[in-house]
Amino acid sequence: MTFKLGPVNVNSGSALDAVRAYVNDTAASDDALTEARTAAAEFGLACPDPMTGEFLSFLGARASAGPQPSAVVMSPACGVIGLHLFAGFRSDTIDGHVTCIDPEVQHQQLARQAFTAQGLRSSSFRFVPTAPLDGITRLATDSYDIVVADVDAELLTATVDAALPSLRAGGVLVLLDSLLDGAPGDPARTDRQTLAARAAQDRLGELSEAGTVAVSRLPLGAGATIITRR
Repeated sequence: MTFKLGPVNVNSGSALDAVRAYVNDTAASDDALTEARTAAAEFGLACPDPMTGEFLSFLGARASAGPQPSAVVMSPACGVIGLHLFAGFRSDTIDGHVTCIDPEVQHQQLARQAFTAQGLRSSSFRFVPTAPLDGITRLATDSYDIVVADVDAELLTATVDAALPSLRAGGVLVLLDSLLDGAPGDPARTDRQTLAARAAQDRLGELSEAGTVAVSRLPLGAGATIITRR
């Protein structure tokens, strides 16, 4: 099976843009999240927009049906993404747990500050200070509910293959901005990033056809790919 993307939508006044604007303007936030976004912006880190963050919180709430929800974040903006996940995890009895994989000490410090400002216990999170693809292969298999990856397009296929084993059955892998604003659907685009994004979609088509995963692609950010491990 090969996924095919349709023509790029260049209508900036579309109904979809209006929906995005409305959700981004009305998505829930708090002081800790606002401060985390501001700090990330000062360091030049790309963060998921509020609409994407709302979806991540939804996934966190869905995972909270289990005894202790757990997630992995592979992103320089692990603090912002982690806060969205914790917003879904939190209840009167459990916070869940987030593992952040990033080699940069400054990014880890920003995330730690964000989690502390939110009042999270230090036992609710940990940091794996290494390159994301190295870190994800060190984690226990069949152990996590959610993996969120914000990686270069050329690493998408490798990320899929490395991250899926860490998920429990029914767990979800989120590839942020993996559709590159629809670039893979433009036949004229033959740059390395676009070719890599197409190759990742082809790989997911193979896995879907084999019955290993279920795939959904959503217009979140530059286009997110959501993969559920069967």
